[in-house]
Amino acid sequence: MAVSLNTTLRNNRADQITSFAGNGAKLRLYTAGAVQIVELVCGTPFAPAASGGVLTLNSITTGTAGATGTVTNASLYKADGTTLVISGLTVGTSASNINLSSTAITTGDNVAVTSATITEGNA
Repeated sequence: MAVSLNTTLRNNRADQITSFAGNGAKLRLYTAGAVQIVELVCGTPFAPAASGGVLTLNSITTGTAGATGTVTNASLYKADGTTLVISGLTVGTSASNINLSSTAITTGDNVAVTSATITEGNA
């Protein structure tokens, strides 16, 4: 039998990500080969309260790509840039944790997140 968590518990767990990440958290986008394409700064506050076990991030600043590649994953760091909050976030153009208008990025491109969510599992 699969583990199933109450929605309130899932919301509380997701809200802990907001508390831990804090204001000005950094979102780093990477290729499958672990090349960092861009670092973006998350909003302040990071996100409103989770709903339905889903944390929807507030707006994230647009950044300028420092490398060329196809973005596939992301990691979130505290504002200090060294404390990892979460890694393995999916990146795509839809139905991903981090959604962009295009995942094919060229050095110098402006990179903007169209939507960003983190879903607590075990619904």
